[in-house]
Amino acid sequence: MKRIALFLLPVVMVLTGCAGTRNIHFNAQVPAPYNIPHHIKSLAIIDRSIPQDEDLNMLEGVLTGEGVRQDRLATQIVLDGLSHSLQNSSRYRVTRTTEKMKGSGAGSTFPEPLDWERVTELCEKYEADALVSLETYDSDFIVTHGAKTGGEGGIRISAQGVATVDCGFRLYDYRNRDITDQFHFSHKERWESGGTTITAAVATLLNKNDAIRDASFQAGIVYGERITPSWVRIHREYFKKSKRDPYLAEGARMMEANDWDRAIAALTTAVETGHFKTKGRAAHNLAVVYEILGNLEEAKIWATDAWGRYGIKRSRDYGYLLTRRINERRLLESQLNE
Repeated sequence: MKRIALFLLPVVMVLTGCAGTRNIHFNAQVPAPYNIPHHIKSLAIIDRSIPQDEDLNMLEGVLTGEGVRQDRLATQIVLDGLSHSLQNSSRYRVTRTTEKMKGSGAGSTFPEPLDWERVTELCEKYEADALVSLETYDSDFIVTHGAKTGGEGGIRISAQGVATVDCGFRLYDYRNRDITDQFHFSHKERWESGGTTITAAVATLLNKNDAIRDASFQAGIVYGERITPSWVRIHREYFKKSKRDPYLAEGARMMEANDWDRAIAALTTAVETGHFKTKGRAAHNLAVVYEILGNLEEAKIWATDAWGRYGIKRSRDYGYLLTRRINERRLLESQLNE
């Protein structure tokens, strides 16, 4: 079984709106939303988004002002994002091919699937268990006018640019001759700017081509994170102090210093020697520490104590979150299982 890596980066502390608490942030790996069969360990990425009727597509581009070359470049950027996402995971060996084929459907309509002889040929050529194929692509960029605001600097007008990328992917399972996944989605990115006139506001927006490129790269990441485990940023609330109890405050400071052993020692002492409320707060903090260290079962025990024995209300909902994370980790281990 592959190890689930745990990266403990320097934590970021942010004062929350609740007195006596702060937020601590850390990274955690989460399972892919869509399960891919375990025998698929290597992927070849291909571009099958070239329109069947290139002349008609070029004419439409001229009439609508959308550049055909822009979309051609943008599809490659989608695949850049996909490749980046997949290669950041240990789930697959990934080959980014230079294969380009006709087949793009209109809008969300997929073309006919590749025939299995062609799938077999490509998988054998690139020594892959499956093909990931971009089969539909479209993009759009609009600018909307925002509100006028007044202040010491005078009237200011805002503008918002919205880039929309529509993608359709198929994943062809070479061994089982099965289309394991067929997924169409839209991804939007937004940018805002301001100026003393609407012209000035629009002028400072990211230009259309750059916006579509950025949105296309992110769209590739979106699909990659659908089929492979990914890393997310998690924030948790912890107690920074308790009246007349130095050990809880010491434990909180050690959490801020990423000194987990000394944090555990101080917080354990607070549970053993503190007054009733301090015991609960220290138990909650211990749950947070153990979650950061990856020991979710121990974290759940402490969160249960904090709520069940000491009535810390935050710990009740936190316990539910930990139960969900424990279940997610089981799925993650299954997805990473060799």
